[in-house]
Amino acid sequence: MRISEFEWDDGNVLHLALGHGIGLEEAEEVFAVRPIFRKTKRRHYAALGPSRSGRLLVVVFERKAKGVVRIITGWDMDAAERRYYQRHRKG
Repeated sequence: MRISEFEWDDGNVLHLALGHGIGLEEAEEVFAVRPIFRKTKRRHYAALGPSRSGRLLVVVFERKAKGVVRIITGWDMDAAERRYYQRHRKG
């Protein structure tokens, strides 16, 4: 999946930070370190992967034109999500 940039505003930055303890840099790092992508039931996408510090995260986002990604929410992987990630990651 080609990503050219991330779209941020006060709403999604605050939601991630206050609601889930995830900084915007940490959310973006998930896309840089071998993520696994899945479609969600609401027609968004989820990226599963580690941040640079090794925190395993799920980041839900929408794809916009020209490779722009708008992150909607995120959280630490639960046990089932960690198992899925371990089974499907490459290398």
